[in-house]
Amino acid sequence: MGCFETGALWLMTTLISTFADAFGEIQAECLGNRVQFTLPGSLSLLEVYAVNNTQTVLLTPFLAAQCGYTQKSDPWGNMIVSASLQSCFAEKQGEKKTNVAMQFKLYKFSMLSEKVHEVSKSCSYTMTSREILCETNFMEVSVRNAIPDVKAAPVKQWSIDMPNLKLWRIILFTPEERAFDKETIEQKGYSLNSSPTRLVMRSPYNMAETYAQRIEDIDMMVFKSVVLFRDRWMMTIVESAAVCPTSGASVEGDMIYWRLPLRITPLVSSELEILEVHMGVNGRRLTPNEMASRSYSMTLTESHVVVEIPIGAPDGYFKSHTLKDQYHISYTIEPMLELLWQEGVDKTKYRVLFPITTPLTPWPPQIADKTEPNQKMFDVFLGYFLPDVELLSVTIGSELITVPELMFKGIILQEHSFPNDTKAFSLQIPFSEPHVQIKKVHLDKTTYTLPVVFGFTVLPDHSSFSHSAELETSVTDTVLPKAEGNCHQDHFDIHVAFGSVPTSDLKITLGQTELNEEILQQFEHHSNKTHLTIIVPFLSPVVALESIQLAGIEGRIDVKMYNSLNNWKFNDVSLTCTFLVKLSECFPNGTVTVVLPKLESVQYLPSELSLRDPTCKPYYNEDHFAYFRFDVTSCGTTRKFVEDTMIYENEITWKTDPLPQTSELEPEPVYRFVVSCVYVANATESMIFHAVSHFKEPHADVGKGELSVSLRLSQDMVYKLFYHDGDYPLLKFLKQPLYFEVGMDHSRDSKMAVGLENCWATLTKDKESKPRWDLIVDGCPKGPEQTKIRPVIADDRVNIPDHFKRFEVKMLDFTKTDRSSTDDAATTMRRVFIHCDVLICHTENTADGHCYKQCMNPHNPQQISSSRVRRNSRFSEEDRRHVFVGPILLI
Repeated sequence: MGCFETGALWLMTTLISTFADAFGEIQAECLGNRVQFTLPGSLSLLEVYAVNNTQTVLLTPFLAAQCGYTQKSDPWGNMIVSASLQSCFAEKQGEKKTNVAMQFKLYKFSMLSEKVHEVSKSCSYTMTSREILCETNFMEVSVRNAIPDVKAAPVKQWSIDMPNLKLWRIILFTPEERAFDKETIEQKGYSLNSSPTRLVMRSPYNMAETYAQRIEDIDMMVFKSVVLFRDRWMMTIVESAAVCPTSGASVEGDMIYWRLPLRITPLVSSELEILEVHMGVNGRRLTPNEMASRSYSMTLTESHVVVEIPIGAPDGYFKSHTLKDQYHISYTIEPMLELLWQEGVDKTKYRVLFPITTPLTPWPPQIADKTEPNQKMFDVFLGYFLPDVELLSVTIGSELITVPELMFKGIILQEHSFPNDTKAFSLQIPFSEPHVQIKKVHLDKTTYTLPVVFGFTVLPDHSSFSHSAELETSVTDTVLPKAEGNCHQDHFDIHVAFGSVPTSDLKITLGQTELNEEILQQFEHHSNKTHLTIIVPFLSPVVALESIQLAGIEGRIDVKMYNSLNNWKFNDVSLTCTFLVKLSECFPNGTVTVVLPKLESVQYLPSELSLRDPTCKPYYNEDHFAYFRFDVTSCGTTRKFVEDTMIYENEITWKTDPLPQTSELEPEPVYRFVVSCVYVANATESMIFHAVSHFKEPHADVGKGELSVSLRLSQDMVYKLFYHDGDYPLLKFLKQPLYFEVGMDHSRDSKMAVGLENCWATLTKDKESKPRWDLIVDGCPKGPEQTKIRPVIADDRVNIPDHFKRFEVKMLDFTKTDRSSTDDAATTMRRVFIHCDVLICHTENTADGHCYKQCMNPHNPQQISSSRVRRNSRFSEEDRRHVFVGPILLI
């Protein structure tokens, strides 16, 4: 038997669930000095309330720990709520009987409705002189004493008939003594409840007035108190203490060991006699036969009770985890110990519930390859996983595909469940999947290779991990090249699978242009031996623009492939897409800009276009577009008022040869594009004023925080209006300077400043991608003709100028750095992103050069400008931020 089958068999034999069917009614049972309510997994618990005769109170986590309630869930979806018989809202029904009532607000999926369900349980229990309960979220001690009746609860729900003796002070030990009144300790989260015969004190863990103590090599939490009652002539003192373990569990091999001291010194003051010791799990006491059937053991040494539990015992459960992108599992179980001892005539019953979770154990998934080459698909089996693992995605090659999308790509995914609560997945991927790498090793044999990454998530915390594999098989067949494409926001994605034809023999044309290495470098592209992906901007010369409509620009790209050796023609692809792009912009100063691409269906030169005034020609034009820039008061622009708005309108037209001079008619335009701008005639703008006190300078304590920095593109050089995320992609003219601003968001600390370390441009969002054009290097402009640092002064928007940096980029010079000498390359549109590395500086660090960088002025070597920037490696990554904007379309 192989390692894969052996490991799977071990996990299948150890992951056996013994939990009962969860679709029944809510169950309530008495478990010693606790009562436990179990809600089946078919019900979704919304809220939990404690109930008594007079009121119903919502149990928050804070109130639950204060009042003696615990809420938890198990991996099977069941919710477990338990309460101490001494809890705040329990009702005594005589000396030995207590009633606990709960109310649950539920949501039932089968009926799609909410329901309030009230359950009560009466339990008979005989208490000893002292009862100590260590729950998972609180410590409780109940002592028998002749003390007055003073009932206390976190909310005032009962009228109290106070006797002459009144509660005066409560002394808590830290371990130093601290005195409080009753209201103060309740506000802190403690609980005190007294009757004529018993005093109950309760504390959550890790409170300020509790302390840690190591007893017999076990860490324990101590909650110790003295309660004082008095009237004019007498005083009563009641001492109590609860001590609960916080350590003591260890794992050795496949066994869990839990050690608890037999003599807990803060609880005993003389020799004691151990009367009984019992073990249980999940709050239930086990008989010796039940312990033996589960392979549990309990032994007593001179100083400890030692419990042994095998990992995988049916009363616990396994849980999935992720660590460094790897799959791990742990095992959790909640054992219980009950001790009964006697000191003199007084008896103490000590009960502790102690959840134990084993350290994380790596459990790497295993793949079994069941591929049959004749079926022309990969067939793999991946397992085994726990039920809390979900498969989210499969990355095939470079494409991440979610599970719902797999079926639309012809990929078959199946989930297999097993009786031991494990599961596995099988995946079938056709050889025709575009990301399959194909190598022709012989004329009649092809090797298919596919890198696959499975993406998983672990519920309910949604942590993720992945598992990679490379599938490979050989088959005799012939694969022809195939091209396909997709429409995106501002470009075409063209995917070409080469098949088994050598790439040296395969020729590809986009529109009328045949691809070669020189042309290919003008596009963003990714390629390997089996496929080619090209991103073609929609205004590229290889794209035929068919029409301009309200919905956007409609463009078409034609892809053709053929074999240069034998002139075989393969499948031709024609892809038509509609692109939503803003062709015109209206600026507050009345300037209007229009970029108008040339249409395939109209045979004209862009230079022949004009506005209503025939003398208003394009501000700039090339063979495939025209760029207009004009004022709303020029070029025949008309204006009309509609309610409180002004509408300016003009049109760009192309007309055929003019009519004879004798004709009184104007020639009808063959082409017309209407431009409209709407301005609000009566508008009120708000101004924000910042008042700064000059009497006392605030002092900020040293600490850590998250500072947010953003990079924005201004609509003009005055930095008043900025483009928003919804405005991208932006269409910009090559000769048009761009004005950028880096700003620190929401900070009012005048001692902080931002510095530009490096700024650059790329063709993609990936800041590491190539090619790359540097704009600012080490805080200084790369070239003054290309990048210029602009000053920042205070105004109604900028309160602290040190929080901002501005720079201007002349995109014409930028694009020339990578232009080819060919005409086709010179007209290729760029789709760029601007990136900046920004430093968070302290203005007081100028002495050692951390925040300031001296930049030489190339036009005047005697003049030196100052710029905040990092100068050495002492800045940490926490001081650096990366920001970017884009895409910006340049034509």
